[in-house]
Amino acid sequence: MTTRKVAVVGAGSWGTAVAAIMAEHADVWLWARDPELAAGIDRDHENARYLPGISLPPSLRATSELDAVCADADVVVI
Repeated sequence: MTTRKVAVVGAGSWGTAVAAIMAEHADVWLWARDPELAAGIDRDHENARYLPGISLPPSLRATSELDAVCADADVVVI
């Protein structure tokens, strides 16, 4: 089985929760328009702004670079 790349556009509470669930089954990248929020999610595995105290999978990656998130994605969730 090949790993699928999933891009989730939007790092609010809903987008972050969807990305966390999908990260159990795919290579997931989460896009946040705020670079500081994206860096915090990527570094700390927590969305302190919208889902404080909820641990995110270490495999979930986040960035504020939309092109990088969507590049080669098999699925884009908006």
